[in-house]
Amino acid sequence: MSDPIVVAEDIDRLITLDINRRGVIRALYQAARARIGSPLVLAAARALIQAISPGDVVLIATGWPDRPWITPDIGELDGPPGAALLARSLHRALGAVPIFLIEDELRPAMRAAARGAGFAILSPEQAIAAFRSPAPLHAAAVLGFPRDPVKAEAVALRLLETYRPGAVVVIEKGSANEKGVIHNARGMDTTAYMARVDELVRIARQRGIVTIGIGDGGNEVGMGLIADAVRRYVPFGALCACPCRGGLAPVQPTDYLVTASVSNWGAYGIAACLAVLRACPDALHDQETERRTLREAADAGLIDGNTGYVDPGADGLPDSVHVAVVTLLNQIVANALFPTGLASQQPAQKKQKEVKVQ
Repeated sequence: MSDPIVVAEDIDRLITLDINRRGVIRALYQAARARIGSPLVLAAARALIQAISPGDVVLIATGWPDRPWITPDIGELDGPPGAALLARSLHRALGAVPIFLIEDELRPAMRAAARGAGFAILSPEQAIAAFRSPAPLHAAAVLGFPRDPVKAEAVALRLLETYRPGAVVVIEKGSANEKGVIHNARGMDTTAYMARVDELVRIARQRGIVTIGIGDGGNEVGMGLIADAVRRYVPFGALCACPCRGGLAPVQPTDYLVTASVSNWGAYGIAACLAVLRACPDALHDQETERRTLREAADAGLIDGNTGYVDPGADGLPDSVHVAVVTLLNQIVANALFPTGLASQQPAQKKQKEVKVQ
């Protein structure tokens, strides 16, 4: 097997290619890399392996209400598919039982994305029981999470006490700045519409539960780990477009942070690294599963946050690009686990040459 550090470097590079030309991912990645001290997907994957035992619950929060000033029923397609497919990887590689947390209005879309990834959607108790079933049933749960900070704290405490999760993962989820305001990428105040997952992360960290943030724009949960870089390099990072004037840089860190050009890709990068570390290539989904999950999420009403269309693309990139990224990740995993490149052929070529000389 190839050196996991070298493989993880390649994965980091792939998922941070600035294909959609937002112009911030390089600075965010460099800042996160300086804080983490190793390839980001490798640090996150290793932490998950250490934290999760078969049958453990993993809480995965996602969902970005998009154009909420029109209706809170519209959400962005970047986030739920990544959450669903990372959950699939954690389930296959580590035996995790996923519980997704999202705004109530976006629960149908999250259920659709999770079904696209192959999960039956049950209650948390049924999903846990399904893991122990003598006949296989791969199940997950989808719960609503409050927008009110006080209620969010109470629900977070109940979830942590009831399910004692091995880890908390947050992907593409708005996080509050030092004034308690959550902003979108345009610097607008979206606090009233966003589930307050910051509270869950804060309490989980206090209890020593591993927390992982995945984001692409600087305003997501976990980016508090590199808030200075967000303020310096991200538009509206230091000065937002809303009356708070506090900028969109969050204050809540996570233990580990994965930055990517598209948040879904950050989830896929962790899944790819898990596949390598566990020698489990099936831990990373294939192209057809990617297409199906994106399509199920779009059919449930999620939109491309850049174009505003109900479409299986995300962040201004069509589904063909996302499928291509999954194709490349699968090739990285395959070559890491079963090397077929020039380096592995050299000994055989040398042996053949020696036989001929003799």
